Amino acid sequence: MINFDVNICYSMPEVRESAGLAFSTLYKSAGMQAIDEIVPTLLHALEDDETSDTALDGLKQILSVRTTAVLPHIFPKLVRLPLSAFNIHALGALAEVAGPGLNFHLGTILPALLYAMGVEDKDVQTLAKEAAETVALVIDEEGVEYLIAELLKGAGDTLASIRRSSSYLIGFFFKYSKLYMVDEAPNMISTLIILLSDSDSSTVEVAWEALSRVIGSVPKEALPSYIKLVRDAVSTSRDKEQGKRRLVITILQCRQLGMHYDTGGPVVIPGFCLPKALQPLLPIFLQGLTSGFAELREQAALGLGELIEVTSEKALKDFVIPITGPLIRIIGDRFPWQVKSAILSTLSILIGKGGMSLRPFLPQLQTTFIKCLQDSTRTVRTSAAFALGKLSALSTRVDPLVSDLLSSLQVWHQMLVFGEAILTALKGVLKHAGKSVSDPVRVRVFSQLKDLIHHDDDQVRISAASILGITSQYMEEHQLDDLLELLSNLASSPSWVSRHGSVLTISSLLRHNPSSVVTSQMFPSIIHCLKDALKDEKFPLRETSRKALGRLILHQIQSDPSEATAYVDIISTIMSVLHDDSSEVRRRGLSALKAVAKICPHVSLL
Repeated sequence: MINFDVNICYSMPEVRESAGLAFSTLYKSAGMQAIDEIVPTLLHALEDDETSDTALDGLKQILSVRTTAVLPHIFPKLVRLPLSAFNIHALGALAEVAGPGLNFHLGTILPALLYAMGVEDKDVQTLAKEAAETVALVIDEEGVEYLIAELLKGAGDTLASIRRSSSYLIGFFFKYSKLYMVDEAPNMISTLIILLSDSDSSTVEVAWEALSRVIGSVPKEALPSYIKLVRDAVSTSRDKEQGKRRLVITILQCRQLGMHYDTGGPVVIPGFCLPKALQPLLPIFLQGLTSGFAELREQAALGLGELIEVTSEKALKDFVIPITGPLIRIIGDRFPWQVKSAILSTLSILIGKGGMSLRPFLPQLQTTFIKCLQDSTRTVRTSAAFALGKLSALSTRVDPLVSDLLSSLQVWHQMLVFGEAILTALKGVLKHAGKSVSDPVRVRVFSQLKDLIHHDDDQVRISAASILGITSQYMEEHQLDDLLELLSNLASSPSWVSRHGSVLTISSLLRHNPSSVVTSQMFPSIIHCLKDALKDEKFPLRETSRKALGRLILHQIQSDPSEATAYVDIISTIMSVLHDDSSEVRRRGLSALKAVAKICPHVSLL
């Protein structure tokens, strides 16, 4: 077979082509002997600079006629690490003529190419990338399953360079392949979203680009079907990022000899901190929100909120307008309360993250939220109330809103289903924008709310007390003294509801404005009210008084720990509740004492 070896490597293409056809005939009669004697010679010739090109073409000629028989002999030789530039070139060239036989050898070829795409040698990188692209594009429908399996395996590799190379090839394949890939898209989308929280920043960027390409290959009408999948993947990616944070903190704790670090705070996914971060996924949720059935719209709204939560404020800025518009339009239509509640939840998240970017929508949002305060479903009313409170922080004119809420309260407070929502909204507005409320409007708040602290309904009393506590931060000294005097008088009322309202408000004042209460001339009277309430026959008064005293002692010790011994009387009063008939009161009292001991350990010895 010596003459055949020479012909298959001959310099003239016509001769090599004829030799290739002759090899097919030879294989029919000699079988494996023909392969064993000819292919090794060609592979050896690949290593010689003078004969490598003709040897490669000779191999291509043989593959064109006997692919299945020859491939198992060629690829293992070419993929031995470290891959040379020529071997990589040969892999790409042979892949073009390998046909369907290539499918079964992807597990041999792709891992080597993915690895070579991440080596330091730039020439090898480039050649490996081109060869991998060639392999991806010559795959037929039957080979897609094998290719996808290798890419998913690479995306989960321990080496960042292989994860990065796999992500790139996924994006390339979905963008340039002529095959129908919609069925394979879900698995890839999920994998790439999880890679957006990868520890390697370069991998994150490549995965984000690949995600754009994969989703871009999916027909618009099919996008909503991916909502659940995307929500699950975002949740997994968020948990992964949270896990990285805990790991770092654990290491720091070891280094700092057990020092405690807070793992709280918002978790943002690195891939959603990139420029145009939401561009790949936003169409999935917006398509579901604007064209799906009711349940799908609800899932789309919730998923959008979850996505916003893990996106950085900077990256979110460019998407505030395209997100907010559709949400406002949909909530105005006649959809079930579940859809409205989901949209309100997402709008609330968006207000917190989007900030001043939402200013163009302030009038529409305010009108929408106020309208939802009168919805027949409590969940919708409550969500709208919270959202309205957060929205007020962005407004430059709060007085009209507070006045409108107070007017509505006069009308609706007898109908508790609506009055409760209005009170919650008013509380939120004063909490987020109380500084912007003028004194006349603030006086009106005090005038209306003081009558509600002895309302028959528990929730109305609690809300009114909370609002008065928040408002007290902006009261003049004489206004606060008037309020404290009113509370002192109510504390001795024969009506337990009035007594309860009084102690609730005192507790709220000690939460929001303790320093002013402590320095007021009415302070001794307030202490007397709280001590009396601890002995009240009604459990709610004893429990609320205990909470108020706990807030008071914590404020005093935090303000001046050196004077802790001066507060023995209050601490002793709190200790007295440890003998209360109610286990709940005892438990709350013990919690207060533990908090005091944690701040100032020596106090527990008094």
